[in-house]
Amino acid sequence: MRGFRVPGGLSALVIARKLEQRFGLVGFARLFKLVELVADAATVPAPASAVLAWGDVLQGLGCGQDDTVEFLTYCEHAQVLDRASDDGRLRLTLRGDLAAMLIDPPAVSVPATPVLFTHEQQWIDWFLAEWSCPPYLAAEPSTRQLYRRWIASNVTVEEAEDASARVMAAREVPVPAVFHDHLMAVRKEKIERARA
Repeated sequence: MRGFRVPGGLSALVIARKLEQRFGLVGFARLFKLVELVADAATVPAPASAVLAWGDVLQGLGCGQDDTVEFLTYCEHAQVLDRASDDGRLRLTLRGDLAAMLIDPPAVSVPATPVLFTHEQQWIDWFLAEWSCPPYLAAEPSTRQLYRRWIASNVTVEEAEDASARVMAAREVPVPAVFHDHLMAVRKEKIERARA
């Protein structure tokens, strides 16, 4: 099943209210089933159009031939459905709000959130992996104190990488204490840019 988005207030759509007035709640249920039938059988280039066997439509809408014809005709006159014959089968194409239910929403790009470490071991692992820092130096008490300070002040990995570039550019030994000085410079510049 391909699925579809059910918009909030579906029952407030004009076609939904008209179908409820004409057919009762069964009309609303058949509208929902109609969208579901098309969604199941639709193809990617035409998500709001599907070719269905007449028997599948009858079974899907849960009614006989006369009631199905009356329902589909009503939808056609309300201009929410186009109906045609396709090699002895039924082509149903949803229109308007119903078609919109089958169109995938545009992808929303979610900005990446900054990576924050929440415990000292993450910073130790980072220094070991990124800088090949000797384990004794990456885990000594004074270095752990720096890590706790970074965690408390929400230092991000991105800021740490910026500080890494500064350490390399300055051709200094990448030990945590030196790294800390460059990290503070990165954060100071960031704050100054925010004030400007």
